[in-house]
Amino acid sequence: MTVDRFDVAGRVAIVTGGGRGIGAAVARGLADAGALVVVAARSADACDSVVASIRSNGGAAVAVVTDVGNADSRDSLVTRTVSEFGGIDVLVNNAGVLRPHFTTKVTEDEFDEIFRTNVKGPVFLSSAALPHLSAGGGSIINISALGAFQPMPGIGAYCSAKAAMVNWTQTMAKEWAASNVRVNMLVPGPVATDMILPRDPAEREEFVASMAAETLMGRISEPDDLVGTVLFLASDASAFMTGRSVFLDGGMLR
Repeated sequence: MTVDRFDVAGRVAIVTGGGRGIGAAVARGLADAGALVVVAARSADACDSVVASIRSNGGAAVAVVTDVGNADSRDSLVTRTVSEFGGIDVLVNNAGVLRPHFTTKVTEDEFDEIFRTNVKGPVFLSSAALPHLSAGGGSIINISALGAFQPMPGIGAYCSAKAAMVNWTQTMAKEWAASNVRVNMLVPGPVATDMILPRDPAEREEFVASMAAETLMGRISEPDDLVGTVLFLASDASAFMTGRSVFLDGGMLR
């Protein structure tokens, strides 16, 4: 019998920040591959829209409005997931905020918000999900950014938060390997999402051209470009991989 090690059919996956951009693409990709998906984000409308698109394509998904920086909200997400689908197999920590400012301009409130969402959220959500993941083994996938390894002016708080998650990814991997829970990090380069693209069309065109020129592939990535790597990290194809960062940056870091 042929075994498909990339098979995620029937696995329960939580995707935070699942209402748009990378999270929405990952949620749809997991559902297309047969996973049971919980789409978590702060916007109810965004969650519902992604869930509707998954269901219209024959997939299984539920929407759970979630603020990963809030303890009660994290606990509710875990409880609802287990209630709906009986457990958790995959957690994709994708929710994030950027708030671009140079160091002397960033406010303490913005700094706290960035670390609350980008570090505190995934660390404590992972801990809350751990008892259910360890019941049958599981995979935690932290979505990082190239700025964690290549700091960029104007987004220092964001880059430092993502760098902190590199350390946390390795720490959780070491602590939870005995529970058969793997923890890895996906590091994309520039991705065409509303979070990073300028609103002004002319500025957007200039930004995309500039970022594309920095990659060996000659373009920036689309959210769908990340789906295959997430499926790899969520599946048994990566069963001997933990504590690692996988770069999907088009050759930008060199």
